[in-house]
Amino acid sequence: MLHLPTITSLSFIFNLLIGILFTSFYLHKKTTSFLLFGGACISFATAILLVSFKEELNLPWLTHYLANLFIILSPLLLVIGLNKFNNKAVINLTPLAYLYGLCALLLVFVYNHVLSQILTSFIVAILFLYGAFILLKTHCVAKLQQRLLIIGLVTHSLVMLGQVILLLLPFITSNNDDFKPQLHILLIAHLFITTLCALILPFIIFANSESKLINLANNDSLTQLLNRRGFFSTCKNIKANTADKNHTLALIMLDIDFFKRVNDKYGHDVGDQALKWIAQHISQLFMNIGITARIGGEEFAVLLNGYTLEQANTLAEQLSFNIRQQPFYCNDQSIPLSVSAGVSSTTINQLNLKELLLHADKHLYLAKETGRDKVVSQYDHTSSRKPTRPQYNT
Repeated sequence: MLHLPTITSLSFIFNLLIGILFTSFYLHKKTTSFLLFGGACISFATAILLVSFKEELNLPWLTHYLANLFIILSPLLLVIGLNKFNNKAVINLTPLAYLYGLCALLLVFVYNHVLSQILTSFIVAILFLYGAFILLKTHCVAKLQQRLLIIGLVTHSLVMLGQVILLLLPFITSNNDDFKPQLHILLIAHLFITTLCALILPFIIFANSESKLINLANNDSLTQLLNRRGFFSTCKNIKANTADKNHTLALIMLDIDFFKRVNDKYGHDVGDQALKWIAQHISQLFMNIGITARIGGEEFAVLLNGYTLEQANTLAEQLSFNIRQQPFYCNDQSIPLSVSAGVSSTTINQLNLKELLLHADKHLYLAKETGRDKVVSQYDHTSSRKPTRPQYNT
């Protein structure tokens, strides 16, 4: 059989170190979930320390009552931390506070009795199951580790429920068998799974944090499209991952016509809303078929992998038509918006993103110089439709 003191010591050390790690990251990042996860690990380490002295100290209120409170506090802080970590989770935390207060009160009367272990084990089982449910609803980048942690929390809940059953059997049956060996195994499992979950959790948290930082670095916070850096980074991967060197690509560059007038007349807040509205049109049309980005103030770019110049030109015309036909409304005002577009194309073999953007930008400039609200895909060719410039109503 595994040596319980060794497992207990290792569990104490690992949980304490992980708790200190989370706490130090909280001091640096000021993220509440880090403090809660650190508190959960330190609470469990404290409970281990208190229980370890129950043979040496004749202070059951310390080695039983407080130890049980810390054992319950550990998964409780974990649940609250997961709730904070998952911003989409809608959980009322008040019942959890009442639950902890009720447990603290009940343990006052039974802390030196086997009923305290039954109550503590049952509450911990429920909390771990609740934590697994929250984690299941949480978006995590590290999918494998997320599944392992969910399995760990559910298994931990089953272990604690198994402990409840073994502790209750002498009360509900006439069987006086000694269940100490089974309880010993469950205790080892409890320590082992808790430590394993504590080791997996930091990986999930830091993987998600890194993903958020990358997302902030590569995405435009206003429109939720890629920014220039993210656009270049994503487009470079296409060339690296495409074997057919004759594979075609097309690029559309867009610019909102007379955008400065919108800002001057209606204010920059309305201008921001207009940018978001244009971005929504771009996202709707090019969802799953193009790489979309806001690469400048009112400039947008769309890279279409596998599309010809003609196909890209048709899509750009469709986008221009959609924007023209659906007036932008803000503060109960109808504000006509339009876009000019330039289209260029190349093959994977000849792809130079900066040159492709330069060609598309020249076509865009020609579209603006020859009337705006149109799509140009060649230097010597413009769309035949003669646009009407938007009028800004007072």
